[in-house]
Amino acid sequence: MTETEARNLLERALQHSQADHLELLLQSTDEASTRFANNQITQNVAKSNTTLTVRSAFDNRVGVVKVNHFAGERLADAVRRSEEIARVAAPDTEYVPPPDPAEYPLVEEWDDAVAHAEPAHRASMVHSAIQEAEAAGVNSAGSCSTRASFIAVANSKGLFAAHRATMARFAVTAMTDHASGWASAAHWKLARVDAPSAADRAIAKALLAGTPGPVEAEPSTVILEPAAVAEILAYLLWSLDAKAADEGRSAFSGRLGQKVAAESVTLASDATHPECPTTPFFEDGSPVPPTQWIHKGVLTNLATSRFWAQKTGRPFTGRPVNLIFPGEGTSLEEMIASTKRGLLVTRFWYIRSVDPMRLLLTGMTRDGLFRIENGEVVGGARNLRFNESPIAMLERTVQIGASTLQADMGMAFVPPIKVEDFNFTSATRF
Repeated sequence: MTETEARNLLERALQHSQADHLELLLQSTDEASTRFANNQITQNVAKSNTTLTVRSAFDNRVGVVKVNHFAGERLADAVRRSEEIARVAAPDTEYVPPPDPAEYPLVEEWDDAVAHAEPAHRASMVHSAIQEAEAAGVNSAGSCSTRASFIAVANSKGLFAAHRATMARFAVTAMTDHASGWASAAHWKLARVDAPSAADRAIAKALLAGTPGPVEAEPSTVILEPAAVAEILAYLLWSLDAKAADEGRSAFSGRLGQKVAAESVTLASDATHPECPTTPFFEDGSPVPPTQWIHKGVLTNLATSRFWAQKTGRPFTGRPVNLIFPGEGTSLEEMIASTKRGLLVTRFWYIRSVDPMRLLLTGMTRDGLFRIENGEVVGGARNLRFNESPIAMLERTVQIGASTLQADMGMAFVPPIKVEDFNFTSATRF
């Protein structure tokens, strides 16, 4: 869908409104994925969908309707239904009228090569990885996916905003009889997704692991690769809500302005970041402000909605739209070389909350856990379960590497980090 088509559609919907306020959210997505297992392609799927969310309000009574057909009278019917719901809805005590028109920064996040990628192109990327796996004598599985999306918002105050984006992602797991290794590559530009390199990294991990041996489940020095960092810090981002903190329901309650991480740690969100761009407005059309959540170890901001900003007088931040964790010049190899004894973690899986008030999480390592002794990786280790808080983890961060783009748990530009006394609690059988 083009911006002109979206504007015309939303203007037609606005003409049918009888409500005090009308907000419209148009979202269109074209996704495709080529999957493989046992060194052969097993599936190619594609889907396309366009939805319109209609939000009508009379005073603070709100009705919402979501449709994906707009022909004929369906557009007018959707607006009328949302108004009917609003008239009988209970008052929304946190309702805020829609925002005024605004200006937005131009964010480049579109690649025609991704938007028009054919199954044959994805298959060629997969085939390159399969060839690497077969040459190394290992099995491989994974996926190559492409997505093109478009979003437009409008409201009865005259606001209109539109943005289009693409994303390509390749992920591969290499498997021997005793171990597995994993790697991924993602970017909004197809040319930046290097499938052979990802396959090489996954294969190297699987072969290096050999036959993983048991290790003691105890607080340990760990080097977390960027995928692991992005996975565990996603839970920190989701817990930054200012209202929950102010009401005493959060691990960040009473900690605004306090030190919560090592001085070397700064976490931010910025829709215009060149390596990690994203939509420059929220679903209601409010511009996304660049926000530092943690600056040099100090908690400087919490995620503040428009309602809570009005209630408390704090600046509006909205939710985190991405994670920017500036890295330093240290390479992963230098981090390993400086470690006398520890573990190298490729990624985590099955992370779950244990205690929200401490932001205590549990989960397991996966697809590449390695022992480090005297500055060298000496072999694979059986996977371990952890009980750890990302806040406490950042407090014990002693070394930071160079940041790279990760897209497995939302958009993140994060480095590998070295953490002391990462709390492993038990071993697994694999």
